[in-house]
Amino acid sequence: MSLNPQQSSMLLVLLGTALIPFIARRLRVPSAALEIVYGLLLFNLVIRQIPEWFDLLREIGFIYLMFIAGMELDLRQLWHSGKSGWYALVSVISFTLTPLLFSLLGLPFFLGVTVAMISAGIVIPVLKECDLMESSYGHAVVGVALTGELLSILVLTFIDIGHLHGLSWYGLLAFLRLALFFGLAYGVLRLLYLLAWWNPERVAKVMESEDPVEEGIRILVTLAFAGALIAALAGAEPILGSFLGGMVFSLVFRSKGRFEEKINAVGFGFLIPFFFVGVGASINLQQLAEPAVIGKALLLTLAVLLSNGATVLLAGRLGLKRIEGVALAVILSAPLSMIVVAGTLGQRMGLVSEGMAGTLVLAALLSSVIYPSIFRLLAPRLAVAKVGANGSILRR
Repeated sequence: MSLNPQQSSMLLVLLGTALIPFIARRLRVPSAALEIVYGLLLFNLVIRQIPEWFDLLREIGFIYLMFIAGMELDLRQLWHSGKSGWYALVSVISFTLTPLLFSLLGLPFFLGVTVAMISAGIVIPVLKECDLMESSYGHAVVGVALTGELLSILVLTFIDIGHLHGLSWYGLLAFLRLALFFGLAYGVLRLLYLLAWWNPERVAKVMESEDPVEEGIRILVTLAFAGALIAALAGAEPILGSFLGGMVFSLVFRSKGRFEEKINAVGFGFLIPFFFVGVGASINLQQLAEPAVIGKALLLTLAVLLSNGATVLLAGRLGLKRIEGVALAVILSAPLSMIVVAGTLGQRMGLVSEGMAGTLVLAALLSSVIYPSIFRLLAPRLAVAKVGANGSILRR
C-alpha cells in the first residue's frame, strides 16, 4: 500500500512546516523565510504540480495572517504615545520619495511602493531577543513599525481600489463603502463588548483557557473571514479587509487575556505556514538562479534600507540618538511579510510580472537575514533605559 500524489504532497508539506521552526531557531533566521525556501525547493525539485487543496490552504493562511497583523495594532497606545505624528512621518516620507525615485529611474511605481513597505513581524521578535522590547528605545521602534504597517495596508488598499476603478466616482464610492462596512462592523463589535460587560464570567471563560469547545476561537476565525468577505463586497482585496477586521477587533477588545495566545497558536502553528510555503512554490527556481535576477534582488535589498533613511533624519524628533536612528532604519528594513504581501497583490493586479514578484521575494529573504543580523551587532550600543509599569523610566 502506497500514498497517492495528493497524500504524499500533504505529508511533505506538513513534515516541513513541523521541522522548520526548530531549524530556524538554531540558524537565527525567521521561520517564514525558511518556509518560503522550503516551498521553493519542494515544489520545484520534488513536487512538480501544486495540488488544489494547497492553493485553498494558502489563501486561508494569507487571510488569517493579515487578520493577526491587524490585531497587533493598538491604535490607542500609538495615539497616546504623543509621537504618533512623527511615527507616521517616517512612512509618509518613504512612501513619497521611494516610488517617486523609482519612477524617475524608469522603474515601476508599484515596485517603489513595495520597497517602502514596513512591517512589525520581524521587528518585535528581534527586539525581544536583544532584550530591548521593554526599553524606551524598543517602544519607539515598535511605534514606528506598527504605524508603518498600518499605513502600508492603507496604501495597498488605495492602490487596489484605484487599480480597479481608477480616479473616478466609482473608486471613491468603493472606498466609502469599505469604510461604511467597517464602521458598521465596529458598531456591532462595540455592542457585543457592551453585552459582554454584563456577563463578565462567561467572557473570562472564553478569553482564558477554560472553554472546552473554543467558542471564542470559532467566533474569531469567522470574523477574520467576514472581514475578507466585506472587503470583497466593497470591491477591494479580501486580505485587506481581513487586516482591517483584525484592527477593528483590537480597537474594541483591548484586553484579550490568553485569547491572543490561542489565536496566534492557530495561525502560526498551522494556517500561516501554508501561505509562506505557497509563496516559495509559486517561484520559478531556474529564473531565480539567473545572475541578473540575483543582482536585481541585491539592489532591491539595498533600496529597502535606503527607503528607511528618514529615521536617521528624524532621530531627534523620535527621541533617539543618531546611532539609534541608524539601528532603527536597519531593523525596519526587514519587512518580510509586507513585501511578500505587496508582491503577491501586485502580481494579482498585473502591476508586477511573475519574474519580478519572485525577485521581490528573494530581496525580502535577503533583507530578513542580513538586516536583523546587523541590528544584533548594533544592539549593545543602544539605549538601556527601561519603561516601568507606570510609564516611568528605569535604569539597569
